[in-house]
Amino acid sequence: MRDFNLHKEKAVNSLLFVINNLEKADTHKTYKILYFADQKHLLKYGRPIFGDTYVKMKYGPVPSFVKNVVDENIEGLEEVVAKYHRYFVKSLVEPDLDFLSESDLECLNESLIENKDLEFLVLTDKSHDYAYNKASWNIDYLDMAKAVGADENLLNFISQQKVNDNLELI
Repeated sequence: MRDFNLHKEKAVNSLLFVINNLEKADTHKTYKILYFADQKHLLKYGRPIFGDTYVKMKYGPVPSFVKNVVDENIEGLEEVVAKYHRYFVKSLVEPDLDFLSESDLECLNESLIENKDLEFLVLTDKSHDYAYNKASWNIDYLDMAKAVGADENLLNFISQQKVNDNLELI
């Protein structure tokens, strides 16, 4: 079964929201905050915030579309963020919060509060969870939910949400 659909506007605006709420944003911290926010949203609401594909990288999960936005590899989105000194990012535009729901912002804020002051190695270790360790490349959303304590009922609900999300494309 396919995973959740990518909602590009939500992804870009989640990225901008996180960057704007960090004193000095780097790619590692930004990607981990997004990962943990998506985990929170899965656990509380049965769906991720923006449906990006997280991939297993050496220092933890990385949202692939968001990384491509940061690396300026997405046509039309080259002037959304700027990367400098190789690992640091700054936003070039303000996030449009109309693309984010109250629950999206709630989980992004909680993840920011919990993770913004954590050191690189602590964030890396924290993100090397069950889902990360189980993956060979793409990290499964059900495994992300299991990593934060989802029970069978919630896992079934998330599976149904995946189906519903994919029906939107038909």
